[in-house]
Amino acid sequence: MHYIRWFKRLVIITLLLVIAPAARPIFSDPAPVSLLIEKQGKAANGTPEQRIMAAIDAIRGGQIADATATVEALLAEHPNYRLAHLLRGDLYAMRAQPLDRIGGGVEGNNLASQLEDLRLEAYQRNQYRLNPPHVNKLPGNLLVFADEMKHAILVDTRASRIYVYANDNGTPRYVTDFYVTIGKLGFDKYKEGDQRTPLGVYFVTGHLPREQLDKSYGAQADLYGVGAWPISYPNELDRTQGRTGHGIWLHGVPAATYARAPLASNGCVALTNPEMQKLAEYLQLGKTAVVIVPGIQWLDQAAWDKQHEAAKATLENWRTAWAERQTSRYLNFYSDSFRSDDGLNIRSWSEQKAAVNNSKEWVKIDLNDVSIFAAGENASQLVTSFEQDYRSNNLDNRMKKRLYWQREGEGWRIVWEGSSNAG
Repeated sequence: MHYIRWFKRLVIITLLLVIAPAARPIFSDPAPVSLLIEKQGKAANGTPEQRIMAAIDAIRGGQIADATATVEALLAEHPNYRLAHLLRGDLYAMRAQPLDRIGGGVEGNNLASQLEDLRLEAYQRNQYRLNPPHVNKLPGNLLVFADEMKHAILVDTRASRIYVYANDNGTPRYVTDFYVTIGKLGFDKYKEGDQRTPLGVYFVTGHLPREQLDKSYGAQADLYGVGAWPISYPNELDRTQGRTGHGIWLHGVPAATYARAPLASNGCVALTNPEMQKLAEYLQLGKTAVVIVPGIQWLDQAAWDKQHEAAKATLENWRTAWAERQTSRYLNFYSDSFRSDDGLNIRSWSEQKAAVNNSKEWVKIDLNDVSIFAAGENASQLVTSFEQDYRSNNLDNRMKKRLYWQREGEGWRIVWEGSSNAG
């Protein structure tokens, strides 16, 4: 609880510094009531997010009539948009007294927690609007797409943002992005019920339409809005690390609200219902990666190309060492903390692989349908998934496989290896 309380306080202080100072001339010297009522304003166009920010800009710029028209138009379309209702309350309150910050018109009504949430939402949306990071940048978290993977989803937990990137001949191409809600206590989920959103590489595993949720959960199904798309938490590495929990989904929001606060779910990633429906258009069950990170690594084209090639080379060098039965070189790719899917540690794994290589006359290994994504702080973890075709003088084996790599010093070391299902 200390984490969420101090995080919210920090954001609200920053919000006051970013938004309130620019608003003071408007709030401290309100226009005459008659002018506020009689002047006809012009409503801004755009998405609901663009219009809510336009309304805030209009207030800061003294264009009260335009702000009022924009808020009223927005509420006519989305009567459950709580942040818009808050601005409407402020606009009415400004007719009688100056206000020094968002929500000043309803302060003192035992709504401290709700106001804090709405201010945090306004702050996150404004930060994105001021610094749209996808402009002229590529995400270093999306390095290699599998051939049949049409899109990948990237969630920035600190920024309350979800991005859709298309597979454009192997290069991530920006498609769209939306505001999202994550866990009440933030991110880096470790155990069941900790109200945190997991970090890592996951895959969309199914779709629970609203009708199915209604049958399963009754009235509680409203929490998930238009439906839910489960993801593969806990993944293979999560289970090895003792992480627990289940039911981490992408889903909508209750009918009573257009959007939820940035930190409000029990660990899922939640979007407004219209935006969840749009996001669903890009999801391929069993194929679409959902990469959840504490911050996106934004790169220019040259830096992304270099990282893309380096990741492919790392995997290829591992394959070559194994196929050529260079046991010492091959085992050097593994971390001292390595675990296999059947529980072998690095010592047992090394002994087994040395014995197997010595028993072979020849080996051929092909990797197909490769994907490579980077997770962790500063993209410190690589997740490589592929179809492995292993052939030797005494064994033919084909399987879906996944390797988790961790950055150690100047290189990468494998910390988990085994078969995979989703992705």
